[in-house]
Amino acid sequence: MPEVRLPESPFDVLLGTEYLSDDPDCARARIRMRDNHRQPMAIMHGGVMASLVESLCSMATAKSVVPENRIAMGQNVSLNLLRPVSSGGIEVEAVAVHRGRMTWVWRAEVKDFEGRICAIAQLTMAIRDAPDGLDLAFLVTNEEDSTA
Repeated sequence: MPEVRLPESPFDVLLGTEYLSDDPDCARARIRMRDNHRQPMAIMHGGVMASLVESLCSMATAKSVVPENRIAMGQNVSLNLLRPVSSGGIEVEAVAVHRGRMTWVWRAEVKDFEGRICAIAQLTMAIRDAPDGLDLAFLVTNEEDSTA
């Protein structure tokens, strides 16, 4: 299987995203809560949770489709907030439940560092051919290439 090296996302750096797995069968990422993740009532802003879900699913989808010279873009995210997070951080675990030619659909759980489900989400990714003239091969390393 080819290895895909995506450019670093400035937004993920801003959030403090730590990627744990990019496997579409069980992609995982987490962030440690910081003061700038809080809304005025001192709990984690729901947008932070939604952003981590989208970043994780976007990255895992892209790593799967870039070798085919295709790109992935978030199309829709739906997040239900179930429990506030006031300390520690969150971990997102996402599974691709549909991997089509034009769309991927993900289901995700957002848990606090104590393992409690704080939000559930569904995210749809749009999959498209890379824009004309853009060859994404520079992001892909085949296993045979790395052993030489």
